[in-house]
Amino acid sequence: MPLPSDFTYLLTHYPTTDVAALRPFYDRLPLDPYIQGVFRRRRFSRFIRQASHLRRLEHKYFLQSKDVNQLAGGVRREFQELEDDLLIQPAFLAMVTTFIDGMGIDPETREFGVHQIRIVCSPEFSGSPAPEGIHQDGFDYIGMFCVERHQILGATTRIYPGKDQPPMFSRDLQSGEAVLANDRKVFHFAEQVRPSGDQPGHWDLLVITS
Repeated sequence: MPLPSDFTYLLTHYPTTDVAALRPFYDRLPLDPYIQGVFRRRRFSRFIRQASHLRRLEHKYFLQSKDVNQLAGGVRREFQELEDDLLIQPAFLAMVTTFIDGMGIDPETREFGVHQIRIVCSPEFSGSPAPEGIHQDGFDYIGMFCVERHQILGATTRIYPGKDQPPMFSRDLQSGEAVLANDRKVFHFAEQVRPSGDQPGHWDLLVITS
């Protein structure tokens, strides 16, 4: 059942039976060339869904205004497309369906963007999921799906009613958990990702926007 139009955020779940099959696709993610450091890897594609099948839209840069992203706003960011074989993985499709059904969008007429992201950390450095700070993304809706936490601490996801207000939601999302949020009504942020021991770690997530 779709969420009411005036909703702010919702903690939800998606099936994780096949989530381990996604790791090779995250292992192959290229570095995000638009940040300083080596802690973020990323791909991005745009889709609509017709007759229950995803249709990838023509490649296009990702652009946000400076109003919502003071670090990279106004920059036409070119990311490599999601791999074709990822698009048929049951866990990937479960996340897309959870977003579409939860938000109640018409996927045949309304495009949605999918950001495949890995945040890396090691004993030498932490990873920053949101170097721009507490923010909105400039869309109507956003879904933040935790795919895997591997040997990490932190990465706490927070939702705020206003940029200068205390968080109304705070949680270390686990595999199979997601937050759906009204990007026009609330702000979001994720804390630094730190290693839980003396080995590198990573946080894999899928962010869907529309």
